[in-house]
Amino acid sequence: MDFFFLWLVTFVGGFWIFKKLKQWQNLPPGPWGLPVVGYLPFLDRYQPHLTLAKLSKEYGPIYGIGMGSVYAVVLSDHKLVRDAFAKENFSGRAPLYLTHGIMRGNGIICAEGALWKDQRKLITTWLKSFGMSKHSVSREKLEKRIASGVYELLENVEKAAGSPMDLPRMLSNSLGNVVNEIIFGFKFPPEDKTWHWFRQIQEEGCHEMGVAGVVNFLPFYRFISSSTRKTIDILTRGQAQTHRLYASIIERRRRMLELTPPKEAAYALHDNLFNEHPEGHIKCIKYSKHASNTEEHYFDPEILIPTDGECILDNFLAEQKRRFEKGEESAKFMTDEQMLFLLADMFGAGLDTTSVTLAWFLLYMALYPEEQELVRKEILSVYPDDGEADGSMLPYLSAAICETQRIRSIVPVGIPHGCVEDTYIGNYRIPKGTMVIPLQWAIHMDPNVWEDPEEFRPSRFLAPDGSLIKPPEFIPFQTGKRMCPGDELSRMLASGLVARLFRRRRIRLASDPPSAEEMRGTVGVTLAPPPVSFYCDPV
Repeated sequence: MDFFFLWLVTFVGGFWIFKKLKQWQNLPPGPWGLPVVGYLPFLDRYQPHLTLAKLSKEYGPIYGIGMGSVYAVVLSDHKLVRDAFAKENFSGRAPLYLTHGIMRGNGIICAEGALWKDQRKLITTWLKSFGMSKHSVSREKLEKRIASGVYELLENVEKAAGSPMDLPRMLSNSLGNVVNEIIFGFKFPPEDKTWHWFRQIQEEGCHEMGVAGVVNFLPFYRFISSSTRKTIDILTRGQAQTHRLYASIIERRRRMLELTPPKEAAYALHDNLFNEHPEGHIKCIKYSKHASNTEEHYFDPEILIPTDGECILDNFLAEQKRRFEKGEESAKFMTDEQMLFLLADMFGAGLDTTSVTLAWFLLYMALYPEEQELVRKEILSVYPDDGEADGSMLPYLSAAICETQRIRSIVPVGIPHGCVEDTYIGNYRIPKGTMVIPLQWAIHMDPNVWEDPEEFRPSRFLAPDGSLIKPPEFIPFQTGKRMCPGDELSRMLASGLVARLFRRRRIRLASDPPSAEEMRGTVGVTLAPPPVSFYCDPV
C-alpha cells in the first residue's frame, strides 16, 4: 500500500512537472525573477521603461517577465503590437490593483468586455458628432471651441508679458476649460478656487499612481509599507473628491435639462451628498501626502459658465434616460457610478496627455530655436491673420509635434492590455490573464528604425515634397481595438494652440536649460518634463 501510494505521488508529481516544463517552453523567453516578487526588485523604480527597453535588446522584441502576481509579456516591435492588439483576445485590461481594485473596472480606460464595447461605441459616436473627425460638418464649430480656450491663454500671456512664466501650467488651465466645455458643457470662471483645487488633486494623483506602481503587482504591499498606504489613501480620497465634484455638476446639468434621475441608476455613496450645506453646496477637501492639515471650501455649481454646443454629459444623460425608460438590459451600463468614472476618464485622457505633449513640445522649441523658427515661418505663411488654424495644413508643425511624441513617449510603457483567453503571438503561448505591454519607448527610440534617436529632428516625419508622413513604427496613441478614441481631439488641441501662440510670440527659456538627467523626465501616469520657466517675446 505504501509502495503504491509513493508510486502514485511520484507519477502525479512527475506528470505535473513535465506539463509545467512544457508550458514554460512555449512561453516567450525572459529573465528569471525571485519567488513572489518576480523581477520587480530589478526594475528601475523611477524609469521602468529604460529597464524594460534594455531587456528587449537582450531577449528580443517579445519576452516574458514575472512582476509579482502578474505575468507580463513585453512587445517592442510595432508589427507585434499591431497584430496582437487587432485581436479580440487582447482587448482586456491587465489585472492590476489600481485599475481593478481602485477603479473597479468602471469607466472606459479600465473597462472590459461588454461594458467597454458599449461605452466605447457611445463615446466614438458622440465625439464624431462634435466634429472630431477630419471630414465632419461640425469640425468648424469644434475649432471655434478650441480657439476660445487658446485666446484665454493668450490673454494671460499678455498680462505676464516680460516676466518669466510657467507656460505649461497656464496652457493646461486654458485647455482644461476647453475639455470641460466638451465633456460637461460648462466652464470654470478664471482663477476659480475649485478649478485650481481640482487640478492640484489631479496632478498629485497622477504622480502618486506612478509611485504606487508596486501595489499593482503586489496588492498586499499596501499593508506593509506606511508610505504606500498613504499613497493609496491619497488616490482613493482624490477619487472620492473628484466624484463628488462631478455629482454636483451632473445635478445642475439635470436641472437645466429638466431630467429626473432614474432611481435604478442612483449611486448609493452619494445619497446624502447635497445635505452638507444649507444650499446644497459640495465640501471640497484638499488632502496632501506632504501636508499635516487639510484645507476646506464649498463649491457652488451655479458659478459654472454654461457654454453652447454638445457635450458628453448631455448625451450620457439622454441615453441613460432612454435605456431605463425602455427597460433595456444595457441600462446596467448607464448607472451614475459608471458615469462618474467615465467622465473622469474622458477628462484625464482629453487633457493630461495633450498638456504633457505640449509641455515637452514647448521645451524642445525653446531648446531648438532654429526649429521653432521653421514652425513659425510655416504658420505665418499659411495663416498670416488671426482666425482658423487647421493642423492638417501645417505639416512642419505636425512633424514637430510628432517628433516630440516620439522622442519623449508620453506613456513610455504604453497602456497595458490584458489577455482574455489563452492564445498565441507567433509561436509563443500567451496565457489568459497575461499583461501585455506595448513598450512605446523601445519602439520610438530604436536606432535600427530612427537614425540618432536621441536627436530632436522633425524632418523625420516629412516626405521629400514637404508633406507629413507617419511611419508604421510611430504609435503615440497605440493601435488596435483599444486605440485612444480622442486622438483627433488631441491633435486639434495641440496644433490649434501652437499655431495661435506662435503667430504672436516667440518662446525662450527663462531658467537654466535642463540637464541630460532631467531631460529623461519624471514617470507618473505620463512622462512629465522637468519644470522650467519661459519668456514669451512679442514678434
